Amino acid sequence: MSSKHLGTSLIGCFAITRSPLRFVLVAAFLALAACASQNVSPPPTIEKPADKSEVARMYATVLENVHKMYLDEIPVAELALSGLAGLSKLEPGATVQRKEDRVDLQINGTSVGFVAAAPRNDSDGWASAIEDLIKSGRKASTKLAEAEIENIYKVTIDAILVDLDRYTRYDGKQAGLRNRESREGFGGIGVSIVGHDQGVRVKAVSSDLPASRAGIVAGDIIVNVDGMPLRGLSLRRIVRLLRGPPGKPVRVTVQRENQSAPIDLLISRTRIIPTTVFYQARDRYAYLKVTGFNQDTTTELSENVQKAVREFGGALDGIVIDLRGNPGGLLDQAVSAADLFLQTGRISTTRGRHPDSLQLFDASEGEIAQDIPLVLLVNGASASASEVLAAALQDHGRAVLIGSNSFGKGTVQTVIRLPNEGELILTWARLHSPLGFDLNRIGVVPAFCTSGAKDIATVLKRSLGNPAPRAQIAASHAMTNKTRATAGKECPWQPQEGDDVDIAVAKRILEKPDLYKHALGHSAPTAGS
Repeated sequence: MSSKHLGTSLIGCFAITRSPLRFVLVAAFLALAACASQNVSPPPTIEKPADKSEVARMYATVLENVHKMYLDEIPVAELALSGLAGLSKLEPGATVQRKEDRVDLQINGTSVGFVAAAPRNDSDGWASAIEDLIKSGRKASTKLAEAEIENIYKVTIDAILVDLDRYTRYDGKQAGLRNRESREGFGGIGVSIVGHDQGVRVKAVSSDLPASRAGIVAGDIIVNVDGMPLRGLSLRRIVRLLRGPPGKPVRVTVQRENQSAPIDLLISRTRIIPTTVFYQARDRYAYLKVTGFNQDTTTELSENVQKAVREFGGALDGIVIDLRGNPGGLLDQAVSAADLFLQTGRISTTRGRHPDSLQLFDASEGEIAQDIPLVLLVNGASASASEVLAAALQDHGRAVLIGSNSFGKGTVQTVIRLPNEGELILTWARLHSPLGFDLNRIGVVPAFCTSGAKDIATVLKRSLGNPAPRAQIAASHAMTNKTRATAGKECPWQPQEGDDVDIAVAKRILEKPDLYKHALGHSAPTAGS
């Protein structure tokens, strides 16, 4: 795999121009939706003819994809009727009734429109029915007439998805744009800004990016963008003004301390992908905080690991990768990140109802940190892609896990670009670790549980004195939901106060090679054993 070689760029998400389908791993409590290209072609996304109205294409795309790809098969007719019922969020008097081959929309008990019921799984027919009844409703209801179409999309599509799992959701046009910027990057100038009464103050400037090359420095006040004064504008609005297509210039006016005259600068935007890996050289170990998985994460991780190896030379006791609070992101990046530290074997498996949801991810030859001890930190906010990485390295006996049970999000989502530029994030597969563990609900159970612990001795005594939690789980080939719930409570997440016990335990284990070796043996058996 090319990710193992220094300086080689990774292939990121499936090109937007080729397909609107994305593979993602997202936690329910976060708005991070991301994509991942895979080594096989993704299943075809159902796109509707351009000659249909946007409204009809919106509903046809949603209905067809949910019907074909969701984990459980749901009739299109059932989804459509649920969606129409969502109009009551905007017009409380709206109700929908199906009588044999006819669907009626009523406002306060009075029929305002009806359509012939389409065949059970005819997504185009039901999409047209939804569009026609929305038109009828807007003619009869002031509340519906005054509602923006984006609000109508929101309430009806939310209603279509209401009985699906908690990771499936609809994000409208603006949210979809923010999602794509998070996972794919955006056009910007390379500054971090905070609010100021005259506009925004530059908090930090990224080196070797357009703003830095143009001479902007921390402390500058940006007061004008492309001729628009920034006083009184929200920070979000100003961010949108500074961002734009890569290569397109933006004119900014800067007020600098001790200079009376403002500075006018024309800066060409460039593509910026948010940094997700942060490195610190600590006492004989390298600390890497990974905050998410976007399309540059594996490259950043590889570069920082190799930087640590160069800086420490032979004095590197080990590497700590901190996944605490990491909500996940791109599936391919979680897989390629695991591949950095594995020589061979299964990394992860996905399975769902759709034939193409069965995906097997295996490691390729080569490892960037061979023979270097590895510790991963996880907690209850480590979810999805971070769980894929943690489970892979634990199952292969490559890393010692410290912390508390991870979130337990064991599903994969596709991201479907909709005609309004919004996104449908749709669950279509389940995740399994190399040893076959279903990550749903339980998540990853660390070998060294720090839940409720105040000191290193407590953690070591408690963890080394009992069988490894993962080994206990492995002994049970058929776990009931009750067993899953019990296993998930073995090491609950309890936010710590005071000293970082996780870090202290990691440092102690890395300082003592024999203890590290014993800790690895205490973890789950290696894949294939």
